[in-house]
Amino acid sequence: DKIKKQLLGGSSQLDIISIVGMAGIGKTTLAEKIYHDLIVTSHFDVHAKCRVTQVYSWKELLLTILSDVLHPADRSEKEDSELANELRQVLLTKRFLILIDDVWDKTAWDDLYMCFRDAHSGSRIILTTRLTDIANYAKCQSNPHHLRLFRDDESWTLLQEEVFQGKSCPPELVDVGSRIAKCCGGLPLFIVIVAGVLKEKENKQDLWKEVEETLGSHNSGSSEESMSLIGFSYKNLPQHLKPCFLYFGGFLKGKDIHVSKLTRLWQAEGFVQANK
Repeated sequence: DKIKKQLLGGSSQLDIISIVGMAGIGKTTLAEKIYHDLIVTSHFDVHAKCRVTQVYSWKELLLTILSDVLHPADRSEKEDSELANELRQVLLTKRFLILIDDVWDKTAWDDLYMCFRDAHSGSRIILTTRLTDIANYAKCQSNPHHLRLFRDDESWTLLQEEVFQGKSCPPELVDVGSRIAKCCGGLPLFIVIVAGVLKEKENKQDLWKEVEETLGSHNSGSSEESMSLIGFSYKNLPQHLKPCFLYFGGFLKGKDIHVSKLTRLWQAEGFVQANK
């Protein structure tokens, strides 16, 4: 609610609403939820979003934003400076909302900000980043929002919601379920991943205890956090799907992967069979 108020009210000057936190804590989920909120969307003339990541192309980011704020067109032959100027001219006349996800360095922010800095009319940018110094660097008026880890009770609530979809947890699974939730270290993404594994199993205490043992000790915030998430997901896949999972390592982080292309590649490798 606080973020929505900052988007809908406040100064007519451009403001940057930053959401900061570690990987998997829910920055993008929260930003997307607010971005698509009907009250928020109706307040702005145009909307756009892009994902930056550690490996990015300024031209691709500009093209992505332009395709959202203008009618789709082939602008690939234009120079970067032409695209930036076109975007700047369009945004000067609009009240815009732009979601810029996963910013890692100041250069990436500077490249994009030059297209927005002269905006008025109450325009807003939602920025997500893992790095506090990036959020402070981008700050205009509003202070960054730092997301915290879930408490144990919040983790257990989310796990139940994901596994049982509104139904009650069987009494015999409450203790082991609470322990599993605690093993997730308060990280929402990990809780959702674990819930996905539990949903595929029968609601039996011994099967849930196997998951608890697989989790072992989990240290949220450690440098091995992402690998821990990936490792858990991999271990709990059926054997025939593990090569498919590993295949994602051949794609650049943050890039869209077309399902049809991925399926053809899997078929060519012999990982999956085409439907007849």
